[in-house]
Amino acid sequence: MKAQSRVDLAELPLLGGALCLDLVNTVDPRHQPPILEYLHSYDALLDWAVYAGALTPPQAQRLADLGGRQPAKAARVHARAIRLREALYQLFAPTTRTQHPKAPLAVLNTELQHAMTAATLEPAPDGYHLAWARGDQLDRMLWPVVRSAAELLSSPALERVGECHGQGCGWLFVDTSKAGRRRWCRMAICGNRAKARRHSQRARTSPSLTAPASGTHARARSSA
Repeated sequence: MKAQSRVDLAELPLLGGALCLDLVNTVDPRHQPPILEYLHSYDALLDWAVYAGALTPPQAQRLADLGGRQPAKAARVHARAIRLREALYQLFAPTTRTQHPKAPLAVLNTELQHAMTAATLEPAPDGYHLAWARGDQLDRMLWPVVRSAAELLSSPALERVGECHGQGCGWLFVDTSKAGRRRWCRMAICGNRAKARRHSQRARTSPSLTAPASGTHARARSSA
């Protein structure tokens, strides 16, 4: 069972290395209760989109006003965002992506096709760049997310997407380390917690060792 986030979004690390992975990492931890749900409402989705750079504050404010007038539509967009997040996890997680899961891919393709109807090419100093049509659509924050996912899935960097080895964590990231052996979302978060667990295990077999105290998963993240 998920609980609403009790942690300010400013304390949620953006460490995925791609916008689509930052969306995946909005549950903490993914595989082990108690699980904090950061995107517990449409307004929370807007807050995250601003924080992650998918929307500007003025855009988010306009969508918040629009969502207030159309709550049923806003709720459906929120449900789509959660469905997309879970599909992206299946598509990017090392244990499932090699299976090319059909249902998650269908979810992403549906969102991608919808987003591309709002895509437009605009002149840029070095030629052209892909932009989004102007206008306030309640699902606007999903467009850059699905573009990010499509670009990452179709690039060599896909093989560099790893999953944190922390107990129950499940956060995803693009491993940019030279050796390509990154194990943790952050060493200061899950890496240190793993060290603490090993220390505790040694302490149970050696009375001279005392295990250090450790806080909850969310507190560890927010203090990193």
